[in-house]
Amino acid sequence: MDSKRPYQYRALRRIATLLLVALTLASCTWVKDDTEECRYGFWLQLHYTYNILDVEAAPEYINDAFVYVYDADGNYVRRIDVTRAQLTANNHRVRVEGLDEGDYQFVVWSGIGNSPYAVTEDTKTISDFRVQLAATGSTASTQLPDLYFGALPTVHYDSRYAVYDVSMMKDTNQLSCLAVSLADDSLTPDNCSLTMTASNSAMDARNRLSSPLTVEYTPFQQKAVTIDDPDYGELHGVQFSIKTLRLMADSDCRLLLHKKGQDEPVLNISLPEYIALIGSLYTNLGREVGLQEYLDRQDFYTVVLLFSEGLDQLLQLRVNSWRVRAYNHLKL
Repeated sequence: MDSKRPYQYRALRRIATLLLVALTLASCTWVKDDTEECRYGFWLQLHYTYNILDVEAAPEYINDAFVYVYDADGNYVRRIDVTRAQLTANNHRVRVEGLDEGDYQFVVWSGIGNSPYAVTEDTKTISDFRVQLAATGSTASTQLPDLYFGALPTVHYDSRYAVYDVSMMKDTNQLSCLAVSLADDSLTPDNCSLTMTASNSAMDARNRLSSPLTVEYTPFQQKAVTIDDPDYGELHGVQFSIKTLRLMADSDCRLLLHKKGQDEPVLNISLPEYIALIGSLYTNLGREVGLQEYLDRQDFYTVVLLFSEGLDQLLQLRVNSWRVRAYNHLKL
């Protein structure tokens, strides 16, 4: 009996080893969130570093994903819908499976499932796709949900393990605008209004503006405020909050301030033009960037308008703490 024990022990060790290997291999199927250890499948890794801080923010801000799959010629193949729970479980990777071997291109949107947006021609070719404001008419007054876009050019799909990076970009911007008259308290929520006009109501599958329709964005919040200004002390004015779709350097976007009882606006300026005047546009990397990159990376703008008495002159304009002072060149 004793002579058989070493053989029995070796046999038991072999069985235990085989079970361990089997469980390890099976875990790649059972445990979907361990994609680093289980090197299988075709994955899209979603990143959101194209922001003003140059940091990875996908886990915090990318809450869902709608992946449009097109063949190499741009013909629609299918859509993959991914929830936040699925993204979190897979480290913000999207599994693509069930395609025939071949070349494909991928377009990723996050946020289009929210009601303010409508997706049209989404089951046709890539050139037909549009995402746009769903509201009828040409006015938007709600706080739009955040919208993100990403794309992967044509790559080859087969059964081999592959991970492709998809860089997401935010397509919504919020504007907080404070209008103040330095000489008096003549601006109140009851006697003035602010609007933003832009031809940015729709975007295509390349994230380009695709509609000539001019949208009038009105504040989703408007209130009286008092601030302690370092230059002028206590100031009283009106704060307007507006949410808009993507801002483009080569597409006019205008801010208009109206005073009650006056036909012409007190202020009518191009917002991208004045953002371009704030000096060296930069990110936290410390390098200068072009205006369009700044508009795409920066998703929140604080604009302060300081008027003279009677609102006949804009004395100073501030954008994100940058100051443009009036030397007879600030155009109203």
